[in-house]
Amino acid sequence: MRKTSVLLALLMPLSVAAGEPTSGATPYLALYQVLAPARSIRAYDHLLAIERVESKLPGVRAQDIRITIRARGGAIAVPVAADGSVDFPASDELQAENPAVETNQPKGSLMLTVHAALRVPDSLRVPWSEVDAGLRQAEELFAKTSEGSAANAKPRGVEILFDGSGPASVTLAGKSELLLQAGADGRTLVTRDMVVESERPVLVFSRRPYRLSPWVGD
Repeated sequence: MRKTSVLLALLMPLSVAAGEPTSGATPYLALYQVLAPARSIRAYDHLLAIERVESKLPGVRAQDIRITIRARGGAIAVPVAADGSVDFPASDELQAENPAVETNQPKGSLMLTVHAALRVPDSLRVPWSEVDAGLRQAEELFAKTSEGSAANAKPRGVEILFDGSGPASVTLAGKSELLLQAGADGRTLVTRDMVVESERPVLVFSRRPYRLSPWVGD
């Protein structure tokens, strides 16, 4: 099994079933503290913080999950993408208020995680040096991480994820070219040992990838 999205934070009790008293909900500050790694990731210009929520129960799709912050100024809905990605709002006002955070899922059934990814470039041609700069920043970040699978992890390459809209590939182009087709799951992998840096290679995407993740090995 590939270890790609190394874990920087994990919170499991993010839930209160609809109709339960709000006293059983998760306080906003508890989530804010767990999401501290996301703020650390955003300090790096080549990295992107990925916050994800998923259910531990079988058959629950990410798009079935509803998350609401019960702020005094009105309920704040936190959208959940089809892959479970979320973007929790952070503000001084919410920290001071510390409202309840509720979901429509059974209590204790959700996991909130934070992962580090590389920023996806706008161009379909990207110098490997740019990708490697992101991997070096990820390694620096992981060296500062004491918990989770990210602790002291050393990226050995980048996993490239395309959406499922059709075939996709990436070419590692230097003095020669290496064509890497994405699998049925939209994933392919470029490892550092494939790269001859003296050739100043570039990655050429057949279409824009959905995500680039540090790959730390099997």
